[in-house]
Amino acid sequence: MVQKNGPSCVLSRRALRPLFFAALLTISGSFGHSQIAHQKQNEPSGASSEMERALKSAQSATLERRYSEAIRILRAALREYPGEAALQLELGRAYLAIGEDGKAQRLFTEILEKEPNNRAAQIELARALAFQRHFIFSDALYRQLLAANPADEAAAIGLTVNLMHEGRPAAAAAVADAALSYHPNSLRLLEYKDRIANGLLGGDERALPVAENIFSTVVDYVNDSAGNHSWRGTERLGLRIKPGLTSELNLEQRFLHSVDDPLEVVETFSERVRWRPFERLTVSAGGGAVHFDSGAVRAIYEATLASQVASHFLVGAGYSRIPIVPDAETAELKLTAQGWEVFSQWTPEHWQINVRASGRKYSDGNLAEQQWAEAVRQWTTPKINYIAGYRFRHYAFSQNFEHGYFSPNNYQSYQVTLGAVFHPGRRYRGEITALAGAESIASGASFQPAWEIDVVNQLIFGHWNLGLDYSWYHMTQATGAYKADAAWFELAYHF
Repeated sequence: MVQKNGPSCVLSRRALRPLFFAALLTISGSFGHSQIAHQKQNEPSGASSEMERALKSAQSATLERRYSEAIRILRAALREYPGEAALQLELGRAYLAIGEDGKAQRLFTEILEKEPNNRAAQIELARALAFQRHFIFSDALYRQLLAANPADEAAAIGLTVNLMHEGRPAAAAAVADAALSYHPNSLRLLEYKDRIANGLLGGDERALPVAENIFSTVVDYVNDSAGNHSWRGTERLGLRIKPGLTSELNLEQRFLHSVDDPLEVVETFSERVRWRPFERLTVSAGGGAVHFDSGAVRAIYEATLASQVASHFLVGAGYSRIPIVPDAETAELKLTAQGWEVFSQWTPEHWQINVRASGRKYSDGNLAEQQWAEAVRQWTTPKINYIAGYRFRHYAFSQNFEHGYFSPNNYQSYQVTLGAVFHPGRRYRGEITALAGAESIASGASFQPAWEIDVVNQLIFGHWNLGLDYSWYHMTQATGAYKADAAWFELAYHF
């Protein structure tokens, strides 16, 4: 970190280390290499073979994205062969693949302390620093490599990507042009040139592997305009049984009360199994039960079929029975609703278009229809993405009962969406969205202004995710019945 003190700048010892190694790139490492070569000449052939086998096994696991296995193999090998640069390098790459950038950086630094001219470690250290958005230090390493060898394609690509992330298109284009004189057929450099010419900065974003299992706990609170209060706690356990087959277990507790109604506690238990028999087809089915405060128990279930009919187009349909418990008064009725649902998602470049419709029959004899559509366009910049779009909603009921789980009997709204997504670093993601437009709250009713503001915050610490969201003037029920302020908190562990 740089601290300013009058006209001078003081760098912390940790921050200076990458620059120190960048400077070392210009120093000959012949003594270090000769010493290592001498050690390898005297190394028993059996030990060398064991190490090579461990290295190949780890590389094979990495290619198949079995990073945990690769890390286990390499750490065990390093206990047998401490300080072996080839093992440290491969372990650092595995750590980078799962987002453990600090661990990777320490390994690459240790290699360079022994072998200042180890080009592979220099490249990987520059990558590790860039992933942590320490672009000044990463740029210095890449520039030292290019000064030593202007034809170093990997260094040129890394520096070009960094400069794109930093929002410096002219400098990025200059580096790419210089590298293309040595590698005129480099597809990546040509791609970056096209993206820069089209104003698409931001470089490449690393896609971290998604952990196969997750445990999360969610707490949300809703306080609506009709005086209803709702606390909900949800625990979820998602497990990968085998490739293409996953299971999700959910346990939910709702605490509902209002000025006119006593506290009602509703508990729901469900499990869903998702199977992907083919690359473009997913089948899911599940079931469970809802337990009402009166002691009544109702079965719930669901079945869904989804297919990716084109590279950016998904369609699906399902049939389910769900509990209806928006407030304490409704919970006393022990309602469920069963029926069909269809949905589609189209994601052309920079767009996301969702359409959903359903029809359900409630256990009190009511019939409900819902239609929902949304189209959102996104513009990407290095640290902020801007979004704009449109949303339509329509909910209708065949009967207008007096017991209050819906009001009005016919709701529709048309709203424009504007927002921004903030991603200043790998550990934080924030989003603020505002919707504004008009809504009609009953059959034949005139339209009136309608708005909503949603704030989303997500923090990522290794395997842990922390989410904190808030919504103003949120539509509480799927009928547009009440407006509310709502808060939502999630703690998740991926393993």
